[in-house]
Amino acid sequence: MDSRRAPARRDAFPVPWTIRLREAWRALFGGSLGWRDPVYLADKPGEERALRVIAMLLFMQRASYLVPAAAGAASAGMRSTSLNVVLLTVAVGWNAGLAAGIRRRGWFPRWAVVADLTVVCVLIVAGATNCPVDQIFTSANWPKQLGYGTAALIGAALPPLRGIAAWLVLTAALLGAPVLSTGGVPLPPGGIVAVLNSYFWWAVTVHFMRRFLCGQARLIDETAQRQLVLEARRTADRARYTERIRQYRELHDSVLTTLTAIARGGLDHRVDEVRRRCASDADYVRRLVGEDASGRFTTLGAKLTDVIATAETLGVRVHYLHDGLPADLPAPVADAVADASREALNNVAAHAGVTDAWLTARWDDGVLTVRIVDRGRGFEPETMVPGFGVCSSITDRMREAGGGATVFGMPGNGVCVELVWPASQPG
Repeated sequence: MDSRRAPARRDAFPVPWTIRLREAWRALFGGSLGWRDPVYLADKPGEERALRVIAMLLFMQRASYLVPAAAGAASAGMRSTSLNVVLLTVAVGWNAGLAAGIRRRGWFPRWAVVADLTVVCVLIVAGATNCPVDQIFTSANWPKQLGYGTAALIGAALPPLRGIAAWLVLTAALLGAPVLSTGGVPLPPGGIVAVLNSYFWWAVTVHFMRRFLCGQARLIDETAQRQLVLEARRTADRARYTERIRQYRELHDSVLTTLTAIARGGLDHRVDEVRRRCASDADYVRRLVGEDASGRFTTLGAKLTDVIATAETLGVRVHYLHDGLPADLPAPVADAVADASREALNNVAAHAGVTDAWLTARWDDGVLTVRIVDRGRGFEPETMVPGFGVCSSITDRMREAGGGATVFGMPGNGVCVELVWPASQPG
């Protein structure tokens, strides 16, 4: 089929009006307050979720007054239909703009409450002057009903003292409107009392509803946070227990084996090989003591311990010092630092011509620095060409993890390999 006919085929199947209506609804309201999107709400704190739900209920309350008023705008029996349409346009436009603002903010700022109170008071006065005297306190006078929404908003968004002041302003508009409409003719007190009663209980009910829902939301958040902290502690304890079991096994297979062999006369402690083995075991015990004194398990510390144990099997005695290694270092970074350190110690065993090396690790102001130093042959910086191990196993590995590596050396003065994460900026 000719591809040039594709646009014609697409026009032959128009999008159903229901889908267009759903897309328009989502564009206007979908995710605006989040009550229809659980995933959107899941990313918000509990109190904010509660406030968004309350805001949704407040707008639904206002819609219950405005929709019937708009449906009967032309047949409401008002003195001036044109004025009634103008007032409805103002009310709908204001509430639409208010909803758009709350869509971004999630809750009503105080200036929005004051502005809403001002607009509704003006509507109440104007609606009373446009309404027949016998219908001022009936459902035909829809601005009076819109005041219920403002009373609820006052109770939800303002503290008690300011809420009382705003409520008095609203009731003053309600009581003053009939005076302007009737020219001072007294009205039956029953209607006034009924409306004032509704204003009062709307404000009180929504005020306590907000306090209860927000209090419950904060309590749930605090409980969840405590549960997360407890779970993190349990995870750390399990990791530390696993590490401790590993250490016990290492002690059993190294230090305890050496001491038992010496005690039974199977090894002569005066032999150089046995003395080197004892020195290696002593270094391992010192590392365990140092890690235990730090008070927390670290992935990097465990990996560096394994690296040092591997280097010691190659005949290199590693003097290890560390200062407060981070417990939350990303796993790829810990792997890169440990593997680069292993390659640096392999180079000591292969090229330095010495049996001692020093590995120091430090965490300072969010920067990890690991140095591997020996006092061996060194190299001539001007003539030395880095091999595959230095370039790929050390430099490239650290760069891929977001860090950097530098190799220093002088003939006869040994080599220093410095690993830094994150990568330090050039001075």
